[in-house]
Amino acid sequence: MILNSVVIENIRSYSHEEVVFPRGISLFEGDIGSGKSTVLMAIEFALFGLGSQKAESLLSKKSESGYVILDFSVDGEKYEIKRTLKRKNSGVNQDPKNSWIKIEGETLPLSPSELKQQVLKILKFNEPADPKAESKIFRYAIFTPQEAMKEVLSDSGKRLETIRKAFGIEDYSIAKSNSLEVVSELRSKSAVFQERFSNISELESEIAESKESIIKLDGVIASVSKDIESEKSQESEITSQIKEMQEKNSERIKLEAKKESLEEKIESSKKHFEQIEAEFADFETELKQNNERMEKLVDVKKPETKLTVTNIIEKIKEFQKINDDLIRYDSEKNSISQDISKLKESLGEKINSDVKSLESALEDLEKEKESLEKFSEEITENNDKIKSQQVEKNTIKSRLESEIAEFTELGSNCPTCKQEITLDHHHSLVDEKQNQVEKLNKELEEITNSFFDSNAKSKEIKEKLESYNQEISQIQKILPGIQDYASKSSKLSQIEAEIAKINSNQNGEYGENPVEFLNNLKDGLIEFENATEQMKQILESRKKIEEKAAQRHTELADLEEKISQNESDLSKTESMLESFEDIGNKIAELETKQNVHRDKINEFSGTLASSTEKKNNEQEKIQSNEKKITESKKWQERFKVISELKEWFEEFFIPTISQIEKQVLLSILQNFNETYTRWYSILVEDPTKESRIDENFTPIVNQDGYEQEIGFLSGGEKTSVALAYRLTLNSLMRKETESMKSNLLILDEPTDGFSKNQLGKIRDLLDELKSEQIVLVSHEKELETYVDNIFQISKNNGISKILRLN
Repeated sequence: MILNSVVIENIRSYSHEEVVFPRGISLFEGDIGSGKSTVLMAIEFALFGLGSQKAESLLSKKSESGYVILDFSVDGEKYEIKRTLKRKNSGVNQDPKNSWIKIEGETLPLSPSELKQQVLKILKFNEPADPKAESKIFRYAIFTPQEAMKEVLSDSGKRLETIRKAFGIEDYSIAKSNSLEVVSELRSKSAVFQERFSNISELESEIAESKESIIKLDGVIASVSKDIESEKSQESEITSQIKEMQEKNSERIKLEAKKESLEEKIESSKKHFEQIEAEFADFETELKQNNERMEKLVDVKKPETKLTVTNIIEKIKEFQKINDDLIRYDSEKNSISQDISKLKESLGEKINSDVKSLESALEDLEKEKESLEKFSEEITENNDKIKSQQVEKNTIKSRLESEIAEFTELGSNCPTCKQEITLDHHHSLVDEKQNQVEKLNKELEEITNSFFDSNAKSKEIKEKLESYNQEISQIQKILPGIQDYASKSSKLSQIEAEIAKINSNQNGEYGENPVEFLNNLKDGLIEFENATEQMKQILESRKKIEEKAAQRHTELADLEEKISQNESDLSKTESMLESFEDIGNKIAELETKQNVHRDKINEFSGTLASSTEKKNNEQEKIQSNEKKITESKKWQERFKVISELKEWFEEFFIPTISQIEKQVLLSILQNFNETYTRWYSILVEDPTKESRIDENFTPIVNQDGYEQEIGFLSGGEKTSVALAYRLTLNSLMRKETESMKSNLLILDEPTDGFSKNQLGKIRDLLDELKSEQIVLVSHEKELETYVDNIFQISKNNGISKILRLN
C-alpha cells in the first residue's frame, strides 16, 4: 500500500489542507499540539472509518461538516476514497450521502460500513468489517501510536492479547474463554437438571399409596351402591301409591272446582236477573223524559226562508266585508281630504294650474337653457381663440418694433450681414417693418373689438340662463305639489263613488242592518234544525229501548232455567265430594315415608360421589406422578449428557486448546525474539546491555548479567524497547499480510526521549527497514538530515497549516 495524497477539510484544527505524499522517507515535524497526529488520524479515518474514535472529536468545533479524501495505491492499482462528517441536532455522524470510493475511475457511493468492507477487500485484510472496531492489521503492520505500544509493554495481559491479534491466533484464547463460559453454564444447568430428577423415589412411593387407597375405595363404592338400589326400590313402590292417591285427589279438586263454578254461576245469574229488573225501571224513566222533551220540540217553528245555514253564513261574511270596505274607504277619504287641504294652504291659487301646461313650460325652458349653455360654451371657445391670436400678434409686433429700433441704431449698416447699405435701402427696410406694425395694430384693434362684443354676448347669455334657472326652480318646486293634488283629488272622487255604490247596494231585502238580520235568521234556522235532529234521536232512542226490553224479557226466562239447572248440578257434586274426605291425610303420610327413603338415597349418593371423587383423584395423582417420573427421567438423561459434555470440555478440549496455543506462540516466539534482538541491537549499542523476549512475549533487559525491570529504564531506553517491539510486530506482520510485504510504514514519535547519540542510529534503522514509503511524525528537528522529504506543520490562531520544505 502506498499513500498518494490526502485532502483534509474541517478536521480538528485543519480548515483545508492538501498533502501529496512522495516515495521515500517523509518527515512531518512541528511543535507539540500543532496538528501532526491529526494527519495520521485523518488517513486512518478515510480508510476504516471512526473505529473507536468519537466523531465529535474529529469534526472542527466551528464547522457543520468536514471530510477527508485519500488517494492511495495497492499492487499498482490507484484508489480514491472520501468520508464526510456532518453535524446534526442529535450529534456528529458520518454522512452516507457524501461518502464514496473511486475504483478504476468509477465512483461508487457507499455507506460507511460498505466503504470499510471495500477497503479491507482491496488491502486483503482478513478481519471483520465491524464499523466500530479499528483495523488490527493496519494498527500492527503499518501504524501504531507510540503511546499505545508503551501501554502494551506495561500490561502483560494486553501484551499477549496484542500478540494474539497481531498474528491472528486470538481464536485459541477466544475458544478457551468461550469454553470456560460453556463449562460454567453446563455446571449451572447440571445442578438445575439434578434437582429436577431428585424426586423419582418419592413419586414412586406416592403411586403405591394411591393404589392401596383405590382398592379400599372400590369396596366402599360397591357396598353403598347396593344400599342405594334397595332404598330406590322402596321409594319407587311408595311413589306408585302416591300417584294413585294423587289421581283421586285430582278428581276431588276438579269436583271442588266444579262446585265453586256452579255456585259462582248461580250467584252471577241472580245478580244479572236483578240488573235486568233495574234496567226495566230505567227504561220507563227514560221513555217518560223523552216524551216530555218531544212535546217542547214540536213547538219550534222553521223560519220562512229558502236559504240554508251555510248560505246565510256566506251572506254574513259578504256584508261584513262590505262594512270593512266602507270603514277603510272612510279612513282613506279623511286622510286624502286632510292632504288636499294642506296642499291648498301651501300652494294657494297656483293649485288650479294645469299640470300638463307646467310640464310643457318646464320642458321648453330646459331646452332653451341647454341651447344657451351650448352657445355660451362656443363664445368661451371663441374668446380663447381671440386671446391666443392677440398674444401671437403682440409677439410679432414686439419683434418688428425691436427690429425697427435696431435698424435705427445701426444706421447705414445691414442688420443681417452688418455690411453698409444705401440710405434708400435702409429707409425702405424701415418703412416695410412699420407698415407691418400698422397692419398688426389694425388687426389687434379688430380682435379687441371682437373680444368685447363676445364678452357682452356672454354676459347677456348668463343673465338669461340665470332667469331660466329661477323659472325652472319655481316650476320644479310647485309641480310635485300640483301633481300630488291632482292625483289625490282623483283618488278622492273614486273613493266617494265606491262609498255611494256600496250604500246603494246595501239598501235591499235585508233592511238597514243586513248582518244583524241574517244572524237572527241563522240562529232561528239552527234552532229548528237542532230540534228536528233531537226529535229523530228521541224516536230512535225509544225504538232501541223497546228492543232492549223485549231482549231482556227473553234473557230473564233463560236465566230462570239456568239457575234451576245449576242448583240441581250443585247438589249432585256435593254428594260426590263426601266420598273423598280423608284422601289428603293419606297422601301426606305416604309422602313422609317417601322423603325418608329419599334422604337415605341422597346420603348414600353423597358417600358414593365422595368415594368416587377420591378414587378419581387418586387415579389422577397416579397419572400425574407417572408423568413427573417420565419427565424426571428425561432430565436425568439430559443431566448425564451435560455431565459428559462438561467433563469433555474440562478434561480434553480446554487443555488441548491451551497446549495448541502454547505451541503456536512458541513457534512465533523464536522469530519474534530474533527480529526484536536485531532491532534492539541497532537502537542500543551498549555492550553491557542486551534484551530478549521471554515465553510470555515480555521484553527482558539484562545489564551485566542482571535483569532490569522496564519501569526503571530511562525514557530513551523505554522508547528504544517500545520501538524495537513495534518494528518487530511490523516486520512479522508484513510477512503475514500479502498487501503489506513491501511499501508503507508510519512511525508516530518514534524517538521520544532519545539522546543525540540514539538519534544518530535512526538513519541505520530507516535504511534497514527497506520500505518503499515511510512516514515519520516527530517534533525532533535532528531527523531532518535522515529523511528525503520534510513537511513542516504549524498552528496560528488555532488553524493548522502544512508546508513542504523540500
